[in-house]
Amino acid sequence: MEILTRKEIKKEDKWNIDAVYGSIEEFNNDVDLLEKELDKLVSMEKNFLSNSKEFSKFFIQDEKVSRLLEKLYIYANCKNDEDKGNSVYQGLKGKIINLFALYNEKTSSVIPKIIQEDTETINRYVLEQESLKPYKHFFETIINRKTHTLDEKVEKVLSMYQPVLSASGQTSSYLTNADLKLGMIKDEDGNDVSLTEANYSTYIKSPNRDVRKQTFKNLYSAYSGVINTLSSTYSTTVNMDSITAKLRNYDNSISMYLNPNKIPIELYNNLISVVRNNLDTLYDYYDLKKDILNLDEFHLYDSYAKVIKDNDRKYTFDEAKDIVIKALSVYGDEYINVLKTAFSDGWIDKYPNKGKKSGAYSTGSVDTMPYVLLNFTGDYNDVSTLAHELGHSMHSYFTVKNNPYITADYPIFLAEIASTTNELLLSHYMYEHSTSKDEKLSILNEKLDLFKATIYRQTMFAEFEKNAHDYVDSGNILTKDYLDDMYYDLNKTYFGPNVVVDEDIKYEWARIPHFYTPFYVYQYATSLSISCYVALNIINKTPGFVEKYLEFLQSGGRDYPLEVLKIIDVDLKDTKVFESALEDFKNTLDEFKKIYYEK
Repeated sequence: MEILTRKEIKKEDKWNIDAVYGSIEEFNNDVDLLEKELDKLVSMEKNFLSNSKEFSKFFIQDEKVSRLLEKLYIYANCKNDEDKGNSVYQGLKGKIINLFALYNEKTSSVIPKIIQEDTETINRYVLEQESLKPYKHFFETIINRKTHTLDEKVEKVLSMYQPVLSASGQTSSYLTNADLKLGMIKDEDGNDVSLTEANYSTYIKSPNRDVRKQTFKNLYSAYSGVINTLSSTYSTTVNMDSITAKLRNYDNSISMYLNPNKIPIELYNNLISVVRNNLDTLYDYYDLKKDILNLDEFHLYDSYAKVIKDNDRKYTFDEAKDIVIKALSVYGDEYINVLKTAFSDGWIDKYPNKGKKSGAYSTGSVDTMPYVLLNFTGDYNDVSTLAHELGHSMHSYFTVKNNPYITADYPIFLAEIASTTNELLLSHYMYEHSTSKDEKLSILNEKLDLFKATIYRQTMFAEFEKNAHDYVDSGNILTKDYLDDMYYDLNKTYFGPNVVVDEDIKYEWARIPHFYTPFYVYQYATSLSISCYVALNIINKTPGFVEKYLEFLQSGGRDYPLEVLKIIDVDLKDTKVFESALEDFKNTLDEFKKIYYEK
């Protein structure tokens, strides 16, 4: 299919980004306004702690500046992603990024000043000014950082040095995505092709075992050649965390990342413990793949091989829309009526065009509608992606509608729940309405792969980075050999005794970009576990649960994540949600076996 230019895409198939700014002139007018309002905000900082009125006025002005910045960014970023080669929109986005940096620099001393102020004074200000009532939780989170915040000058130095301190992740990205050459392999037809990170995922799934093996060996051979450099970049990140944690009076690195959201380390450890206690089901999953592929030995490069033919049906966008609406109708009329406006009011940019950003995402701000970028080509995965991204957008819609600005965003810890719940409900709907054995197996196989990749694999990653950080926090030096050996041993544990764990896999840790955003990956496993719990309650029609879930979508940032989860009866200090998700994985595997082996 020929890729169209942006101008050739029909208006009804594009997002209505012109609803934000009708022209660049309007955009630039708000840029000028923003610069004036930022100057005003900076001038107000001198006296903002003098009394409750000045305190209130400062945060009213800060909200005005922040909202304007976010609105400008949404427009510039979306326009830039429509056509990455358009230099005009590159310039607009660059301008807003610079303004964000200027805003952060100009206001970097505000939070340290609040922290240094007497807590009773801040609490009294909130009580005295009605406009500050919505900020209660916001100020509480700041005050809770009091013992971990340094004096104003040191905080400013750390803020200014942050780009330098975090550069190791960028260095790793440039090396692995731009400079690292993976060599040549022969494809299924015997043709020489250049292996890249972009096509690796295609060839590692090849039905031809020799292609899979070449792909695997080439990739990790290349990484072994730069492993000393990547060990240095990653150890720099871990060492920086360890030093910063000590400077900020945390017991260890993991506490520094979990404490701001009041996530106990016990939760992190519980996830790892429950997953490790349920590895037998994962081993059964690999045994099944080995049997279906009819292999004497099952290697790591076989684990990605397709065992079931993909659903090769092609869907029009209108068919995808109808399927998603029907699959999510279990949420009730309020949700569905809003969901329909996503299709009618220009939330969605549907199709690929020349220069358009690849992939998919959901974005938006308090002063814009939610926007969804897709590259819809008609595969079932595109239908699933539509449901996923609309989960984010609907979460954002309900949050914005039901909260003042300061709490009109949900924490990252909760961000993937609505999206993956939609995926699971879509999977259930498609399974219930499938008419053939192949369709049923394809749907079940996708769900199994989702659990394997998101719960088991991400938990293994979470265990790796906790081990690495604990090792450095204990005064040890992070070396290439330690990282390689530790990662290899984890693979042996997670793949089990019946899989040949090829030694090359010990270098895989070096290609995981999320390790440069420490203690993030565990949230993927946690979110899918919660989503599984939510989906099962909705599918089983638990009385009152849909209403609780809609209340959860409306909660935004009013409270800490674990408190918000109590709305849907989730207590992550208990292990039952993790156990329930892995029980669902086992049941799905059993159902797959039953259908696959039936006569």
